[in-house]
Amino acid sequence: MDEQAFYDLRWNTESVVTDRERNRVSATADAVPDDCESVLDVGAGNGMLSLAVAQKGKSVTAVDFSEVALSKVPLPTLCRTADNLAGVEDRSYDLVLSTEMLEHLDEATYRGALREFNRVARLAILITVPNRELMREHLGMCGDCGQQFHIWGHQRRFTLGDLRSLFPDFAPVSIVSFGDRLPKYNRPLLWIRTGIAKAWFVDDRSPCPNCHSFRPAPPRYPRLAQICDLINANLPKTRYEPWLMALYRRR
Repeated sequence: MDEQAFYDLRWNTESVVTDRERNRVSATADAVPDDCESVLDVGAGNGMLSLAVAQKGKSVTAVDFSEVALSKVPLPTLCRTADNLAGVEDRSYDLVLSTEMLEHLDEATYRGALREFNRVARLAILITVPNRELMREHLGMCGDCGQQFHIWGHQRRFTLGDLRSLFPDFAPVSIVSFGDRLPKYNRPLLWIRTGIAKAWFVDDRSPCPNCHSFRPAPPRYPRLAQICDLINANLPKTRYEPWLMALYRRR
């Protein structure tokens, strides 16, 4: 199954927008520099952020490679992959905006996307990515073919240091963590839950990238998984801000 079909399936399902997600979108829209009037939102999905930025008086074009996602966006759209913004001229947008997208890319596409952002942005680049994600916490298992996969399609994790020098023609102005603080699952318990109980993360919107099935694999030892969840719920929590935001300005 190619990645476009994977995301078409995801965007075909209804999603519940949480207050935490609304707060993320609001904080990101507020971070768009005042002097950036034209914005290219790469990996826009259903356009939730694009609309929030447009409501601030910006001219926004939403880019995604899922036609299903773009069909939900009441703004100018462009169906492209992040590493091939064909038809978009050099320095043609004041700001390239990309949120919660870079973590989904394989190495070649990721490097290509960074080159394209560097090429297209005239003044600035603004990105957000997950902050030090505990990847194992979000692995699922298909109940039909047994494929293991990250339920949101993430292929890489980021730390603050990873964001310091992504674009050769741009310098970082600020790199911050943000978002409503979340608890991390206790690591030893997570290993027992996934490695022994074989209880993996379940998300109703996440199809298997191998066979398209939405049916999750049942735990091998469901009682053990329940015990892990009970103990984890009663342990002191390490809380963290779930996202990183980086703003870059052309040198």
